[in-house]
Amino acid sequence: MTDPTDSLAAFPRERTWLLPALRAAQQAERWLSPETLDRIAAHLRVPTSEVWGVASHYPELRLARPGRRIVRVCTGVSCRVVGGRELLAACEQRLGVRAGQTSADGAATLEELDCAFACSVAPVVEVDHALQGRVMPGDLAALLGGVGYHHAVSTPTVGVLTGAASGSPTQYLAAFVRAAQRGRAATRLVVGVGSCSIAVGAGETIAALRDEVARRMLPDAVVAAGCHGMCWAAPTVTVLREGSAPVVIGPVAAAEVPRLLDALSSSDALRDVSGDVMGPQHRVLLERCGLIDADDIADALRHDAYATFARALEAGAPERVIEEVRAAGLAGRGGAYFQTAVKWAGCRAAAGAPKYIVVNGEEGEPGIFKDRHLMEGDPHRLLEAVLLAAYAVGAARGVLYIHGEAELSAERVAGAIAQARRCGLLGDRILGSDFSLEIEIRRGLGGFVLGEETALLESIEGRRAMPRTRPPFPVEAGLWGKPTVINNVETLFAVPSIVARGGAWFAGLGGGQGTKLFGLSGHVRRPGVVEMELGCTLRTLIDTVGGGSSTGRPIRAAVVGGPSGSVVNPRHFDEPLIPRGPVNPGTGGVVALDERASVRDVVRTLLAFNTRESCGKCTPCREGTARLLAMLDAPVDQATVKRLSEVIQLASLCGLGQAAPFAVLSGLAEFPGEFGVS
Repeated sequence: MTDPTDSLAAFPRERTWLLPALRAAQQAERWLSPETLDRIAAHLRVPTSEVWGVASHYPELRLARPGRRIVRVCTGVSCRVVGGRELLAACEQRLGVRAGQTSADGAATLEELDCAFACSVAPVVEVDHALQGRVMPGDLAALLGGVGYHHAVSTPTVGVLTGAASGSPTQYLAAFVRAAQRGRAATRLVVGVGSCSIAVGAGETIAALRDEVARRMLPDAVVAAGCHGMCWAAPTVTVLREGSAPVVIGPVAAAEVPRLLDALSSSDALRDVSGDVMGPQHRVLLERCGLIDADDIADALRHDAYATFARALEAGAPERVIEEVRAAGLAGRGGAYFQTAVKWAGCRAAAGAPKYIVVNGEEGEPGIFKDRHLMEGDPHRLLEAVLLAAYAVGAARGVLYIHGEAELSAERVAGAIAQARRCGLLGDRILGSDFSLEIEIRRGLGGFVLGEETALLESIEGRRAMPRTRPPFPVEAGLWGKPTVINNVETLFAVPSIVARGGAWFAGLGGGQGTKLFGLSGHVRRPGVVEMELGCTLRTLIDTVGGGSSTGRPIRAAVVGGPSGSVVNPRHFDEPLIPRGPVNPGTGGVVALDERASVRDVVRTLLAFNTRESCGKCTPCREGTARLLAMLDAPVDQATVKRLSEVIQLASLCGLGQAAPFAVLSGLAEFPGEFGVS
């Protein structure tokens, strides 16, 4: 085992590197021993008590030695309603240990997961950090025996583009685009390789496809793309031929690859599974996901990546970028729906340098998994969006904060950063201009409160994730006291299309609201990620796009927006999904519940998560959520619940605490009989 302190020398002796140092030490040691924490404190010159305080705050850090194997079963709402609790009980019986414990011989540690963020292939079990989706009780013998679970796919090394870089920004970029066009295969077999599809065998499928194409000496290129959102059909293979529309085939297991290639060579008609799902969608953010090589900047350039940024840079009018975003009416997609242009203009006008752009890719809400799909599927679009935002506000530094367990997202974004830097799209004098931007990746260590932007800043600075009092607002005094813009991944993904096509075009979608990503899971036949114009309805999402109930039983409710969202009765399924409307889309998670699901159990699960994840800074949230949770374990006094909920909503410091009672209040209002209320 690697000495966990060997890597400390790589970190500058500054507090901001505390979380990266803790993460690196845990990766080496599998946990954080007292001796390791003491050494980290000494190296970073941070008081030992504060290092312990930070280490005990983040849920992904371990302060006790785990077993030789770590088994985690997801019991979040999406997995819970399709068998997650039963799988946990079966694991307890097979391993001979209760959840939250390590066996006496140290062989295994068994834990519950609040969410594995692979909700579209639920139920999910993780063994030694490898996810397995769609797990049935009969799969556990092989899974826990160490065989039969899936590993991340390895991707080929991508060559470095070369071009005669000179001239204006658009001319500079055009040289790399010309280089990217060379050597492209006429037929491309694109395998959707995302965190969801890897959990159901995409790694094995792409390996078998590469081997078989090589054995048959076919000229076809085999490409690892991200997921196009049709997780229900994963693993998928998309056939791209020059002059023909894409054909999506799935699920394709590794053993079925020879039959697929036989059908392609004989020109047999292939059943495209995408029609019913793609028809109602308006794909703007997802337009390249599932179609381009997620690891290759050349493929991104062939699909117009960075072209909008190059034109904006050449125009030399950063204020115009802000005005297009303002005309689009783009509001933050992290759940608060604050106007993006207001943030950007405030940061641009603020005094102080350097200015920062921070991307919130933490996405720690159970049942929400859209941002991972975006980062895994089109990392260069995210980088282009960051470049546009930084150029608009005058930022010189960028931080991409990515969830600590979103490994594939981090790998692909890191690869994209390295490629972009080699092509002169990051660093000093980008595309030969006077604009410079440096970007770094920071990894989270868990914590729902990181969705609150000032708590995220505290984390980057090496502290416990706790919201700051405001004012001052981050656009005036954010990261290290400097003007800072913070946007989540989905918000930024809209920016390149807005700047390219104009704000009025985006404002013409969704009744002036644009498009929104929704993650469908629970009791639907076609779970996955879809992009719809805002103003669509739950009826359309669940019945038309999601294919209706997966069990054949009626859908009795939907959880919309995760732990900060609400439980919606079917009588509201035809209401338009509009921010601050009767049915608020929130962060976009939609978990369908059939008539056998217990609304009370679902509400309790959501509230228990909010209680555990309270940062503890303010009493109404810390104490109020715990007391509210205890009330759900007894006959419910509706008046008392409402009074306590009102205190939590009005007196909590941040939006997450203020929203914690929403699921309880909506559940009581729509399903009073489940709570013993007449």
